[in-house]
Amino acid sequence: MPPSTDDHMKGVEICAKDYVAWLKTDQGKENVEEHREHERFFKERMSPQKLEKLTEADFSDIFKILWASRIWSNKEWYISNKLLAPNGIEKIRTELRKLLYGDGDIAIRYDEFRSNVKGFGVSSISEILHMVFPDKYCLWNEKPKTVIPYLELDILPGKFFRYQITKGSEYAKCVEKLAKVKEALKQYGVRDFIDLDIFFWHIFEHIIPDKKLVSSAEKRRTVVAKDKVNTAISTHEGAEYYLLELGKMLGYSPYTVDQGAEFAGKRLGEAALLKQIPSFASERDMKTVKEIDVLWFNEDENPECAFEVEHTTDIVHGLDRLIQLQHQYVKFVIVAPEEKRSRFESLLQRVQYRKVRDRFRFISYDELADFYAIASPFYKLKMKLLGED
Repeated sequence: MPPSTDDHMKGVEICAKDYVAWLKTDQGKENVEEHREHERFFKERMSPQKLEKLTEADFSDIFKILWASRIWSNKEWYISNKLLAPNGIEKIRTELRKLLYGDGDIAIRYDEFRSNVKGFGVSSISEILHMVFPDKYCLWNEKPKTVIPYLELDILPGKFFRYQITKGSEYAKCVEKLAKVKEALKQYGVRDFIDLDIFFWHIFEHIIPDKKLVSSAEKRRTVVAKDKVNTAISTHEGAEYYLLELGKMLGYSPYTVDQGAEFAGKRLGEAALLKQIPSFASERDMKTVKEIDVLWFNEDENPECAFEVEHTTDIVHGLDRLIQLQHQYVKFVIVAPEEKRSRFESLLQRVQYRKVRDRFRFISYDELADFYAIASPFYKLKMKLLGED
């Protein structure tokens, strides 16, 4: 593990000792068995012999078992429309075999799979690799993305935690660095990446909610920014405008429900790249989507981030609207004045939000302004030098 301060390592040790004690409880034993049963399922169903004869029904059964697929309430629809229809079972069968059992570096195999097969995200791909080869590959999802910064382990670039990784080289870097964490926790019974995932799960579910350690996010909020930015946000329309502009800079196709609203003499509909929402889900889901303030769509016309701006209304209304899309893989973001942050954090402890709280983010007006102020000159320089979006 890379060098860390004594305080950081003390936090890891506290969590590790708590983890060892928890493993002896009924809940701990059940969690270990659930993980190991998951491992047995994927090793058996995705063996070279089984992949050779993989049918659409077989693939459907496998995908439904993935933990990453829990975001979809209508799994049948997603499998049929987003996986089997655009790819075909023969291609899926071939590419899975190459991903798992092909020659060459995992970074190259990962990139080839992402390039050749539509509909799989990093959570799904890493889960398959992780379960078939738990000695070699880590799981990369919201648990490590939350726990590693929480423990303040400076082992990966900050962008790995703020954004979704997309490249095979990035996933390989995650494997490399988490292997060092795994090795450092060997004395606490962490033998492979599945044990490490159980360790992360324990912190994610039991230690972070109880605030036994102070998260780095909480510490950062106590630091006063040194530099002032020119951008100022003080209205609902202003927040939506800067979300739309920022989305374009970051390569998304943004949409707003408030097409006719204005900010600084400009219609929000003119700032948005999309005038209509792409049809990416069932009719029921599309109804919900059309009520959300701002959405960022990726190149596959799937939403990646959903924003609710809460200027004067209670944050609970935005949370309730966003959570209707919990079965879609979308990041949920509340944008509001800083004084509403404590209300946001308090609400996330409610039962209906607890299971997906890792997908919620809070961005204050000042943080949004800072983000825009940093992104804008970078975007302009990129356009000037490279002439591309």
